[in-house]
Amino acid sequence: MLFFKELKRVCLSPVYVLFLALLLFSWNENFRGVTEEEIAAAAGEEQGIAAQLMGGAILAKPREGADHYGGKREEIPEKIMCGGIDNLIREYLANSYATYPFTYYKEVVLSQEEQEKILAVIEEITGLGEEKIRDLPEGYFPRVNGNTIHMGDNAEAQEGSYSYRVEESGVSRESKNYTQKFVAQVSYERFKELMGKVEKIVGKGSSYSMEQLLAYYGQGEMTYEEALKEYERTIYEDRVSVAFARLFCDYMTRALGLYPVFLAAALWLRDRPRGRKELLDSKQIGTAKFVFLRFLALLAAVLAPVLLLSLESLIPLLGYGAETGIAIDALAFVKYILWWLLPTAAVVTALGMALTIFTCTPLAVLAQLIWWFADSAATGLSGDTRLFTLMVRHNTLRGGELIRENWEILWLNRGLMLVLAALLVILSAGIAKKKREGKLDYGSVLEKYVGIFKTRLSAGLRR
Repeated sequence: MLFFKELKRVCLSPVYVLFLALLLFSWNENFRGVTEEEIAAAAGEEQGIAAQLMGGAILAKPREGADHYGGKREEIPEKIMCGGIDNLIREYLANSYATYPFTYYKEVVLSQEEQEKILAVIEEITGLGEEKIRDLPEGYFPRVNGNTIHMGDNAEAQEGSYSYRVEESGVSRESKNYTQKFVAQVSYERFKELMGKVEKIVGKGSSYSMEQLLAYYGQGEMTYEEALKEYERTIYEDRVSVAFARLFCDYMTRALGLYPVFLAAALWLRDRPRGRKELLDSKQIGTAKFVFLRFLALLAAVLAPVLLLSLESLIPLLGYGAETGIAIDALAFVKYILWWLLPTAAVVTALGMALTIFTCTPLAVLAQLIWWFADSAATGLSGDTRLFTLMVRHNTLRGGELIRENWEILWLNRGLMLVLAALLVILSAGIAKKKREGKLDYGSVLEKYVGIFKTRLSAGLRR
């Protein structure tokens, strides 16, 4: 009965309403409608530009003789150098460099001295001076080049090639001809060194780390046989719904990596002014039992709406399976939510409980914000899971082989998060017990100093 009372308290709180609103917003902006779009594309209806560039809908069986079957991860030096320098020239000319230091966009504008250093890198890689790169012929770079799409410009294609004099160490060399299409003038190893310099100038989270260059431009063309094999894996190994469950969990993990801490902190802080602390102090229920049941109530309140949102994808997939005769894994979303999202939600909730019980302040929110930002900045969008990754990412319907390749580390990671959550719950129960017995009153001391700080801050603002 206590579990359901605590669950009711969580669900009726204003903070939970805010949690639901943020969760719905994240789902609506990122995942809502993806499944129906893929099913429609597989039925031959019009596809968006993104689906076309990726080789079509994941549920559509590849047609032999098609122009394009999508991309695959492949480190091709020529493509990476072409894409990297294309993007660098574009950002240099605008003096506007896109960075994502904490997964959020930040524009970087460089000084004149820094711009000159970037220009020196461009000149070494392309062999072209600033005047030439400002008037590149149409078609110098591919129309679709990684994350850059050239829609054409006013420059007219010219016959022949560029010709200019190269100065090196003050010695004039013979003029050199370069074709109208980009050809790197440095080795791949030297290119990587130069991109390292660019990253240091522009800053963390730019497009010039090798990790980002590989993500954007490390793509090779799939053959018909490879595309057919991927389609068969999706249909027979993943039973269709697993691919969508992975993408759903990828989007939901960002929300569950942060929002549950607000619920945990608010619930424990709300007990103090209302005097409900006596329930914890009551001899009728053990402290550990109370803390554990409250933790389970919080976790249930967090995961219940996630399970309900997954139905928006599962129900159309079941209908698709009934129409086509393709077997659909009806439990895929439940399994992936429990395996992928539960450990993240558990450790965030447990951390929120432990720090709030210990300090009697919202310090847990700040701590989780720092962890969330750090984890977001350090983890790639897919195939980048480490042992201590808080949020597992796989931001694509394709590429299921990346999950299979990292299966062992993923299990270790998820297991570690559950163990850490269990330890934090045990710690929470221990702290609560010490406080009930009067042996630990750290929260009161901390609150005293926080109150002094607030008083002095208010006095300073009034002056």
